[in-house]
Amino acid sequence: MFLYYHNCKMKRTIFFWLLSLYAIPAFAQSKLADSLKLLLQKEEQDTNRVLLLAEIGTSYLFEKPEIGFTYAEQGLELSRTINYKRGEITCLNGLGHLNRVSGNYIAGIKYHMQALQISETINDQSGVALSYFGIAGNYEDEKDYKEALLYYKKIKQIEESLNSREGLGGVGLSMGLCYLHEGQLDSALKYEQNAYEMLMNSRGETIAIARLASVHTAMNNYDVALSFYRMGIPIAIATSDNNALTELYSGIFTLFQKRQLYDSCIYYGKKELEAADKSGSPAAIAAACSDLFAIYKKINAGDSALKYLELAAVTKDTLITQEKIKQQQLLSFQEESRQHEKQAELKAAAEKRKQDIQFAAIAVGIISLILLFFLLSRNIMNANWIRFLGVLALLVSFDFINLLLHPYLSDYANDSPILMLCALVIISAILIPLHHKIEKWVIEKMVEKNKAIRLAAARKTIEKLEKK
Repeated sequence: MFLYYHNCKMKRTIFFWLLSLYAIPAFAQSKLADSLKLLLQKEEQDTNRVLLLAEIGTSYLFEKPEIGFTYAEQGLELSRTINYKRGEITCLNGLGHLNRVSGNYIAGIKYHMQALQISETINDQSGVALSYFGIAGNYEDEKDYKEALLYYKKIKQIEESLNSREGLGGVGLSMGLCYLHEGQLDSALKYEQNAYEMLMNSRGETIAIARLASVHTAMNNYDVALSFYRMGIPIAIATSDNNALTELYSGIFTLFQKRQLYDSCIYYGKKELEAADKSGSPAAIAAACSDLFAIYKKINAGDSALKYLELAAVTKDTLITQEKIKQQQLLSFQEESRQHEKQAELKAAAEKRKQDIQFAAIAVGIISLILLFFLLSRNIMNANWIRFLGVLALLVSFDFINLLLHPYLSDYANDSPILMLCALVIISAILIPLHHKIEKWVIEKMVEKNKAIRLAAARKTIEKLEKK
């Protein structure tokens, strides 16, 4: 997944993500996560740790996204600590996808947008395309197909510039589906046909077949659609792609339902349920049970209809419970993430304040040294210069004290503007009289010193004249 982000060609990375939502069963994710954790224990290089953490996080994409958040967030924090921009892009996109599958589309888009900004800053076209894909996917799941298409078209332009067949095929799959949902069947057929031709003999072929068949079904080209569905089934079985197999059987079910061939609907509905059960997807199981309930109800088979209605209800309850748990865990993660961001902001503010205090202290020291130099030197200095330097020292000192006391005043006053203003007025009331006293003392000393210098110069002049 993300581990080879920094040395993969963009077309391979994009293509993987376009198909990852369909091609990875839950049990495979568990094994992948376990193997990656073993690698993480051995990895010492920080940049590789970032990519591993992101990859572990996204390996939980469909099974336990709430766990994935923790790893992706750790990767993001480490990437920012070591200023690893490409790793930061990877982690942000991973968090975007995790939010997407958790149903939090706004947060998903936000993370992808952050990744997009960084990618554009460092001119990383791979990161730009991945960010576009994540944004488009969130809009698609949110059923905002027009907005999704805008971003898919942007990816298409990047893929065309690289002449990437697989990349264009993957984008075409998503664009065709969006057009299908929008009811623009001619456009849907165009993109799905092109996607199928580009993805033949690749891991995306089965999904491409299912999508192309679904468009032909919508266009009432039943014989063409059925031939594509039947062509895809053995490929999906051979590759153990139960997600694609579920989509193929569901498509055939829909086709026979439109043709009112209910016996065939029941047969393929059960096949759909079997594949959905193997994929481990409660949503797909609930959809298959709902399909069978609708058909048995249509043919007045009450007992069978009730059986699948109950199965659908139980599965949906399980799904709802899982979604609630996910949402609770997501809220917990978001609060934890907010606290991390807050702590990072406070740390950055503290560092800046520390730096400002140092600069102010240096300024006070320089001005004090200048005054001391003139006070101890044998040069004559104008009182106006002393006043100017005194005012400058007062302003810098006030800023220095303000920076030093600000965090304590802020906590004590609870950021109340009135209380903060009162505190600053009190500081000023102490500093100004003190400044006047010091200024008066310095001027008096300088006047006395100037008189002494002038008197000494006069005596030397008199002595020279007397010698003559």
